[in-house]
Amino acid sequence: MIWFTWRQVRSQTVITAAILAAFGVLLLVTASTITDLYAEVAACDGDCANVVSTFLARFRASTAFPAYLAAVGAMYLLPVLFGLFGGAPLIARELETGTHRLVWNQSVTRTRWLAVKLTAGAGLAVVSTGLLSWAVTAWSQRVDSASQDRMIPLLFGSRGVVPVAYALFAFMLGVTSGMLLRKTVPAMASTLALYVGAVVAMPLWVRAHLVTPAHDTIALTAENVQGLSLSPSSGQMTVVGAESESAWTVGNNTILPDGSTFTGPADLSTCGPDASPTKCKEWLGSLNLRQDLLYHPDSHFWPLQWAEAGLFVGLAVLLGAFCFWWVRRRIV
Repeated sequence: MIWFTWRQVRSQTVITAAILAAFGVLLLVTASTITDLYAEVAACDGDCANVVSTFLARFRASTAFPAYLAAVGAMYLLPVLFGLFGGAPLIARELETGTHRLVWNQSVTRTRWLAVKLTAGAGLAVVSTGLLSWAVTAWSQRVDSASQDRMIPLLFGSRGVVPVAYALFAFMLGVTSGMLLRKTVPAMASTLALYVGAVVAMPLWVRAHLVTPAHDTIALTAENVQGLSLSPSSGQMTVVGAESESAWTVGNNTILPDGSTFTGPADLSTCGPDASPTKCKEWLGSLNLRQDLLYHPDSHFWPLQWAEAGLFVGLAVLLGAFCFWWVRRRIV
């Protein structure tokens, strides 16, 4: 059974190994460029804001930047590929052709048949994604340290252990879809739709609540007003203060001293359509407004990583348990 399963997944294994090797070479070649550019930042002692800005500008103009973008894309694409081409056809293809009955008549139990297949497929997905995620996270460490933006949703899902959990979940989602739909193409379509929905929903509605965010209330001054909108007819206005640096801001409200949300009315003589933005900001700064911030600082990176990874691994385990129940009770 093990040899038979290896024959089924060996093509995927060889292709995955070739892709990882090629990507590893790309990261290795461009790593020296980042190291050279980062030398001034590493040697800086004191106020290094200008040095960091220069480093980031040079990095974006260097040959390493396309590799950086490719690395982010690869970390989101690889789990999808394991779900579509590893998980979805794994059982669906057998059910379509009826070869599962032949295996079960060769003294191989349904549980062993499924366990070997899941172990081989899930192992390939986890090991491959884990190696690539480790390489990308280490390779981009200097850039992430300088830009301090690894907490933003786009980069967060391409670093650390989260991509590994994504790959395991995508694979198990594909297996479950194939087992239920019994057709490879419909299983691939449903896997793609459900996986994308889960990954998109995570930063929008779930991730911010996995770890309790930090909460600050600071004075809103003319200097930290980031944006405002005004309705000249009603005088209502919305004011947005500057977000926390090196953090993922999940709540940013402007409030009055009594804690209620500030909505105006605006002084149209200073904040009207013909007024100066500088005078408007000075007027806002004189109202004793407060900025109510909820955010996840950089120190929350690993707690959020482990919490989100644990959530997706838990979902994958539940899908696996369902598959074992289904293959014993429902498949004939």
